[in-house]
Amino acid sequence: MVRSFGLAGMAAAFVCCGGQENLVRNPGFEETEPSGATVSWNERKPVYRFADGAGREGTRGLVFENSDPSFYSFPTQALDLQRGCCYAYEGWVRTEGLSGEESGATVCMEWYDGSRYLGGAYAEGVRGTSEGWQRVHGFTRMIPTNATRVSLAPYVRRGMTGKAWFDDLKVTRHVPPLVRAVSLSSYRHVAAEGPVSLHAVLALDESGVAPSEVTGLFSVESGDGRTVKRLAPTTLTARHAACTLDARTLPVGAYTVRFALTARDGKSCSSAQTRFSRVETLPKRRVFIDAHQRLIVEGQPFFPLGMYWSGIKENDLDLYAKSPFNCLMPYGSPTTNQMDACQARNLKVLYSIKDYYSGTRWAPASMKTEEDERAEIRRRVALHGRHPALIAWYINDELPLSMVDRLAARQSLMEELDPDHPTWVVLYQYNQVDAYLPTFDVIGTDPYPLPDKPVGTALQWTRDTRDLTFRTRAVWQVPQVFDWGAYRKGAAREKTRAPTLAEMRAMAWQCVAAGANGLVFYSFFDLFKMHERDPFERRWSDICAMGAEIKRYIPVLLSVEPLPQLACKGPAAVETRAWRMGQHLYLLAVNGDTVPADAEVTVEGGVSGLHAEFGQAPRILKGGRLAFRLDPLDPVMVRVTLGAR
Repeated sequence: MVRSFGLAGMAAAFVCCGGQENLVRNPGFEETEPSGATVSWNERKPVYRFADGAGREGTRGLVFENSDPSFYSFPTQALDLQRGCCYAYEGWVRTEGLSGEESGATVCMEWYDGSRYLGGAYAEGVRGTSEGWQRVHGFTRMIPTNATRVSLAPYVRRGMTGKAWFDDLKVTRHVPPLVRAVSLSSYRHVAAEGPVSLHAVLALDESGVAPSEVTGLFSVESGDGRTVKRLAPTTLTARHAACTLDARTLPVGAYTVRFALTARDGKSCSSAQTRFSRVETLPKRRVFIDAHQRLIVEGQPFFPLGMYWSGIKENDLDLYAKSPFNCLMPYGSPTTNQMDACQARNLKVLYSIKDYYSGTRWAPASMKTEEDERAEIRRRVALHGRHPALIAWYINDELPLSMVDRLAARQSLMEELDPDHPTWVVLYQYNQVDAYLPTFDVIGTDPYPLPDKPVGTALQWTRDTRDLTFRTRAVWQVPQVFDWGAYRKGAAREKTRAPTLAEMRAMAWQCVAAGANGLVFYSFFDLFKMHERDPFERRWSDICAMGAEIKRYIPVLLSVEPLPQLACKGPAAVETRAWRMGQHLYLLAVNGDTVPADAEVTVEGGVSGLHAEFGQAPRILKGGRLAFRLDPLDPVMVRVTLGAR
């Protein structure tokens, strides 16, 4: 059960308590046993060792020195923390010649139920040769109440060689703001008519405050600060408050939408706000997200079906253009000639500017300040913002929640510089998506479960992504088609494998069933890295077969014709989604579990016939009911003829 602060202690919950006790024992590695062992820490010799003079200001520190990329182990410390709370963690690191494909020397926290991994928080690392000591830091989400062990680790990420030093680790209780953000359902918070849903992202559970201890209120304020409308939330839970606004009741103009929480004693305790524009008619945009979360390109709905690339090569483009895919996301930001080459092949581009954050792992060496960032972004938008191949800007790839203010500022800058293209971000922080809401137009998460996790991870991550955006944002998911061996060496590489065609189909359709409006698979370039044991031609054939099946149904996936009322009964692992085209209902059902599942879907108005598009057809029962028997991994799509038999 989450501990409640009560009214007397509630005020202390509204800020991060910076003066709290450090919960790390022996954080600077100074204390030693008579035997010479370092108190509360385990060494991982010969790569990790504790040494006098290796820390900041000549104190004792932890040294990493490694020439074997297959070595992967590190010191840890089990922490005595309160479950159901959040924590801030940090450490100081220095590096010399630290190289490899990962992000370097850093600090993380992880939590387990016995030996079962439940989650973790991982700070951005330091690589190469650092300019002195660098602080790395981050925040955890709420530690699950069923976590039996929570650990802290200073470490160098897998496959890296070189030198690193660690010192002065710190973990303290962190209490996030009770109101994290306010968001609206309308694209870029502009509406001509209603209804518009208003949403507030709350952190009551993380702060130990029960919803019953507070009241909430949405207010709409005019440009001169007058409150023109007050709206009580129709939903108020530990993580979410919501209500609906009819935009037509407001005069045309610019507004501020605010959500405030008030304690039972009447004192305001937390609030957040966002902007809102009421317009007579929506602005004309070349590319945008419509009210159904579809991408609209030059007036036509478009389902992004693509893959991640590294750089663009003309020969690869020729091959790719013959595939079912219609877009690509190249990490190497394309030149104008490369954009032209994509357009000539009828391929659209998700343009990456995700590295332009000074101080982060992939930032250009010349990018030292936030003004450097903005200057480069302005240059890129000026160069490519009107190119017909462009459909979105890729502005964040898994950057930590500790950067949320910078990320929100980046979103605001992109809205100012380019009103004609949405932004897209991708996170592994699938259960914190709501806290990132001010930072994107389109969201994706990237479950890469195989071979260590269930295929159904794709379904669960997509559900969370959909639900934590309150079904108000387009979701372009990033399913796995690659082999983790492309990023591992030695024995660790031999334990990996690529997903099978059946597994790729299952993950893709699970994402669609749970609400994805686009799929951008990871990744095209990794397919070449495993050629010696998994030939590119064979993998590419399977991937194209999967992509062709999805492409065949894109007209269905883009349909927004009104649906009859549907009701689904089945286990939690089953997800369904439907689209209508005339008198036909296309019904998708997936099973995210490893065992067969039975489910029943009732279609209002009845079913007069059905055709199995793929998978095992359900039985038609009385009352418009369809009885599904879903095999593991096998998605089912049926075309239902509406009307009583």
